[in-house]
Amino acid sequence: MSILKKLLVLPPIALAIVLFLMSGKSAKPPVAATDKQEKATPVKVIGAKPIMVRPSVSGYGKVQPARTWQAVAQVAGPIVWTAEKLRDGLLIREGSELLRIDAREYELGLAQIDAQIEALDAKDRTNEASLRIEQRSLDLLKEDLARKQTLLKQGSTSQSLVDTAERAMLTAEAKVQDLLSSVKLNEAERKVLRQQREIAALDVERTVITAPFDLRLGTVEIALGQYVNKGEELFTGDGIAVAEVVAQFPVGALSPLLGKAGATGAALGTLADDTKGVSDRHEKLEAKVRLNTPKGFVEWDASLDRVTATMDPKTRTRGLVLKVEDPYGQATPGERPPLVRDTAVEVVLFGPPRKGMIAIPASAIRKGQVMIADDEQRLRFLDVKPAYVQGNVAVLKSGVEPKQKVIVSDMPAPVDGMLLKPRPDKDLLERIMAEASGQSGAKREDQSGDKGGDKSKPADKPKDAPQDKSQTKGM
Repeated sequence: MSILKKLLVLPPIALAIVLFLMSGKSAKPPVAATDKQEKATPVKVIGAKPIMVRPSVSGYGKVQPARTWQAVAQVAGPIVWTAEKLRDGLLIREGSELLRIDAREYELGLAQIDAQIEALDAKDRTNEASLRIEQRSLDLLKEDLARKQTLLKQGSTSQSLVDTAERAMLTAEAKVQDLLSSVKLNEAERKVLRQQREIAALDVERTVITAPFDLRLGTVEIALGQYVNKGEELFTGDGIAVAEVVAQFPVGALSPLLGKAGATGAALGTLADDTKGVSDRHEKLEAKVRLNTPKGFVEWDASLDRVTATMDPKTRTRGLVLKVEDPYGQATPGERPPLVRDTAVEVVLFGPPRKGMIAIPASAIRKGQVMIADDEQRLRFLDVKPAYVQGNVAVLKSGVEPKQKVIVSDMPAPVDGMLLKPRPDKDLLERIMAEASGQSGAKREDQSGDKGGDKSKPADKPKDAPQDKSQTKGM
């Protein structure tokens, strides 16, 4: 019975051994792992190259006239005449009569003074004639007194006669002195009347109001027949010879324009010469005033005139005052408008050009480093030091050499040495070079189709603009 059980167990064991041996022969050997090929990451790059840069800074402000005029009545009276062009916004030539106040009262006062002066002249003529007579009488009395004094010494006359002759002489002297005093008082009174006449004549002149310089009229709030009091404001006018722009700039914004710290020249607020409003360093800055119109940007050449006396404590900005010469003479109807009061404009200040500088996008600098693609198309990190940053551009002082490929793509997880597939971004390079060289504004103007006028010859004045005689007058 035990032998039979053993025989029943052996076949399954043998079958298992056979199946194991067969599976070992049919199994395939393991396949060896193959090396994966490294994948290059596509990036955009720009080639670094030395260029001439012009540091610039932009600010914004409003236009205001360099000269303003408030027409104030210097005499009282009703308005008897107004010019046809005495209306808001019209251009007026220097010396044009605009308004007349009734001058009859002042002319009558002037005539009264003239009559008083004539009366004094007549009185002087009478006094002079009387003075000649009294002076002759005095001379005769003096001779008579001398003769009687001689006779008194000789005993030929009495003392009473001598005393009578002396009293007559003294009376004549008193009359002469009275006449001389009257002549002197008349002369003093004449001087007073002459001064009063000058004032009265000045009041007559003040009844006529004329334009002191070429201007554009502001608000006119008077009318014919209206009575005006002395000191009452009649209307206003803005000079058209020079326009000013007060633009606000952050503190320290001009540092890149002025060069290295400690450069020669006086401090910004120092006036070494009373004729200057800015230091020598600031006179080297070039300025442009830009107006954004529906047709594009319009530019005017400007100059830095002075710096405002105070700083805005809220915005920490300081005002720079720039002036534009002959803004109406440069106007071209339909293309270049005149710079009128309260026009919002952009002011761009340019520093002296600098050669051999490398400019890159400011966004390419991260934590003081930039990424480049080396000669083997591998990513490398370089430490850089910017000279200044303006807008979207960083001008480097050191760190990047010419012809190196600066990566301008946004890489979320860059790794030093990773393989790259660089692609040049020519459009970005052109924009960076244009902005760094200060030509971006001019390009925008050209792209907008606004030619801005031919600067080789002066633009024609508007038809209603006066021939300005005060262009060279001071501000």
